[in-house]
Amino acid sequence: VEKIYLDRLINTRVCHHCNLSNADLQGTELNGSAMSEANLKEINLTSATLVGVWMTRSRVQNAIFEGADLSTSLLDNADFTGSNFKSANLNNAKFNFSDLTNVDLTGATLEGTVMRGVTFCNTTMPDGTIDNSGCPVKKPADKN
Repeated sequence: VEKIYLDRLINTRVCHHCNLSNADLQGTELNGSAMSEANLKEINLTSATLVGVWMTRSRVQNAIFEGADLSTSLLDNADFTGSNFKSANLNNAKFNFSDLTNVDLTGATLEGTVMRGVTFCNTTMPDGTIDNSGCPVKKPADKN
Protein backbone atom coordinates (compact mmCIF):
# COMPACT_ATOMS: atom_id res chain seq x y z
CA VAL A 1 0.00 0.00 0.00
CA GLU A 2 1.30 3.41 -0.90
CA LYS A 3 0.95 5.63 2.18
CA ILE A 4 0.16 8.72 0.11
CA TYR A 5 -2.97 7.03 -1.25
CA LEU A 6 -4.02 5.71 2.13
CA ASP A 7 -3.64 9.17 3.70
CA ARG A 8 -5.57 10.74 0.82
CA LEU A 9 -8.47 8.31 1.27
CA ILE A 10 -8.63 8.72 5.05
CA ASN A 11 -8.33 12.52 4.98
CA THR A 12 -10.37 13.47 1.90
CA ARG A 13 -12.53 10.40 1.18
CA VAL A 14 -11.53 10.75 -2.49
CA CYS A 15 -8.95 8.46 -4.05
CA HIS A 16 -9.61 7.88 -7.75
CA HIS A 17 -6.97 5.77 -9.57
CA CYS A 18 -5.33 4.95 -6.21
CA ASN A 19 -3.36 1.83 -5.41
CA LEU A 20 -4.74 0.54 -2.12
CA SER A 21 -3.97 -3.12 -2.78
CA ASN A 22 -3.38 -5.15 0.39
CA ALA A 23 -4.48 -2.25 2.65
CA ASP A 24 -5.81 -3.29 6.06
CA LEU A 25 -8.78 -1.03 6.78
CA GLN A 26 -10.73 -3.36 9.08
CA GLY A 27 -13.46 -1.53 10.97
CA THR A 28 -12.74 1.79 9.24
CA GLU A 29 -15.58 4.26 8.63
CA LEU A 30 -15.35 5.52 5.04
CA ASN A 31 -18.94 6.52 4.27
CA GLY A 32 -19.33 8.34 0.96
CA SER A 33 -15.76 7.67 -0.19
CA ALA A 34 -14.98 7.75 -3.90
CA MET A 35 -12.50 5.13 -5.12
CA SER A 36 -13.27 4.85 -8.84
CA GLU A 37 -10.81 3.09 -11.14
CA ALA A 38 -8.71 2.11 -8.13
CA ASN A 39 -6.55 -0.94 -7.46
CA LEU A 40 -8.17 -2.45 -4.37
CA LYS A 41 -6.88 -6.00 -4.80
CA GLU A 42 -6.77 -7.95 -1.54
CA ILE A 43 -7.91 -4.94 0.52
CA ASN A 44 -9.26 -5.92 3.94
CA LEU A 45 -12.44 -4.01 4.80
CA THR A 46 -13.81 -6.48 7.34
CA SER A 47 -16.59 -4.84 9.39
CA ALA A 48 -15.91 -1.47 7.72
CA THR A 49 -18.68 1.11 7.30
CA LEU A 50 -18.79 2.03 3.61
CA VAL A 51 -22.29 3.43 3.11
CA GLY A 52 -22.66 5.18 -0.24
CA VAL A 53 -19.13 4.39 -1.45
CA TRP A 54 -18.18 4.62 -5.14
CA MET A 55 -15.95 1.80 -6.43
CA THR A 56 -16.88 1.95 -10.10
CA ARG A 57 -14.47 0.45 -12.64
CA SER A 58 -12.15 -0.70 -9.84
CA ARG A 59 -10.07 -3.87 -9.53
CA VAL A 60 -11.19 -5.43 -6.25
CA GLN A 61 -10.11 -9.07 -6.60
CA ASN A 62 -9.75 -11.23 -3.48
CA ALA A 63 -10.91 -8.42 -1.18
CA ILE A 64 -12.48 -9.01 2.22
CA PHE A 65 -15.76 -7.23 2.96
CA GLU A 66 -16.96 -9.69 5.61
CA GLY A 67 -19.53 -7.99 7.86
CA ALA A 68 -19.05 -4.64 6.09
CA ASP A 69 -21.86 -2.17 5.41
CA LEU A 70 -21.85 -1.24 1.70
CA SER A 71 -25.50 -0.22 1.58
CA THR A 72 -26.40 2.28 -1.16
CA SER A 73 -22.90 1.95 -2.68
CA LEU A 74 -22.17 2.25 -6.40
CA LEU A 75 -20.07 -0.79 -7.38
CA ASP A 76 -20.68 -0.87 -11.14
CA ASN A 77 -18.27 -2.28 -13.74
CA ALA A 78 -15.87 -3.55 -11.08
CA ASP A 79 -13.99 -6.85 -10.84
CA PHE A 80 -14.72 -8.47 -7.47
CA THR A 81 -13.42 -11.93 -8.48
CA GLY A 82 -12.66 -14.06 -5.42
CA SER A 83 -13.90 -11.49 -2.90
CA ASN A 84 -15.59 -12.29 0.42
CA PHE A 85 -18.88 -10.51 1.20
CA LYS A 86 -20.00 -12.91 3.96
CA SER A 87 -22.67 -11.27 6.14
CA ALA A 88 -22.17 -7.90 4.40
CA ASN A 89 -24.99 -5.36 4.11
CA LEU A 90 -25.41 -4.78 0.37
CA ASN A 91 -28.93 -3.38 0.57
CA ASN A 92 -29.72 -0.92 -2.24
CA ALA A 93 -26.17 -1.20 -3.65
CA LYS A 94 -25.59 -1.29 -7.41
CA PHE A 95 -23.30 -3.94 -8.96
CA ASN A 96 -24.26 -3.41 -12.61
CA PHE A 97 -21.95 -5.22 -15.05
CA SER A 98 -19.54 -6.27 -12.28
CA ASP A 99 -17.71 -9.61 -12.13
CA LEU A 100 -18.71 -11.71 -9.12
CA THR A 101 -16.86 -14.88 -10.17
CA ASN A 102 -15.84 -16.99 -7.15
CA VAL A 103 -17.41 -14.44 -4.77
CA ASP A 104 -18.86 -15.54 -1.42
CA LEU A 105 -22.13 -13.77 -0.54
CA THR A 106 -23.09 -16.19 2.27
CA GLY A 107 -25.42 -14.42 4.69
CA ALA A 108 -25.19 -11.08 2.86
CA THR A 109 -28.32 -8.93 2.64
CA LEU A 110 -29.34 -7.89 -0.88
CA GLU A 111 -32.66 -6.09 -0.38
CA GLY A 112 -33.10 -3.63 -3.24
CA THR A 113 -29.66 -4.46 -4.66
CA VAL A 114 -29.39 -3.94 -8.43
CA MET A 115 -27.29 -6.51 -10.33
CA ARG A 116 -27.90 -6.03 -14.07
CA GLY A 117 -25.39 -7.76 -16.34
CA VAL A 118 -23.43 -9.23 -13.42
CA THR A 119 -21.19 -12.24 -14.04
CA PHE A 120 -22.06 -15.04 -11.63
CA CYS A 121 -19.72 -18.04 -11.89
CA ASN A 122 -19.07 -20.26 -8.88
CA THR A 123 -20.70 -17.47 -6.87
CA THR A 124 -21.96 -18.49 -3.43
CA MET A 125 -25.30 -16.76 -2.96
CA PRO A 126 -26.63 -15.54 0.44
CA ASP A 127 -28.56 -18.79 0.99
CA GLY A 128 -25.44 -20.89 0.28
CA THR A 129 -26.45 -22.03 -3.22
CA ILE A 130 -23.94 -21.74 -6.06
CA ASP A 131 -24.82 -19.61 -9.10
CA ASN A 132 -23.02 -20.58 -12.31
CA SER A 133 -25.36 -18.73 -14.67
CA GLY A 134 -22.60 -16.49 -16.04
CA CYS A 135 -19.84 -19.06 -16.49
CA PRO A 136 -18.35 -19.22 -19.98
CA VAL A 137 -19.88 -21.95 -22.07
CA LYS A 138 -17.35 -24.66 -22.80
CA LYS A 139 -17.29 -25.82 -26.38
CA PRO A 140 -17.22 -29.57 -26.93
CA ALA A 141 -13.81 -30.91 -27.84
CA ASP A 142 -13.21 -31.43 -31.55
CA LYS A 143 -13.20 -35.18 -32.25
CA ASN A 144 -11.15 -34.94 -35.46
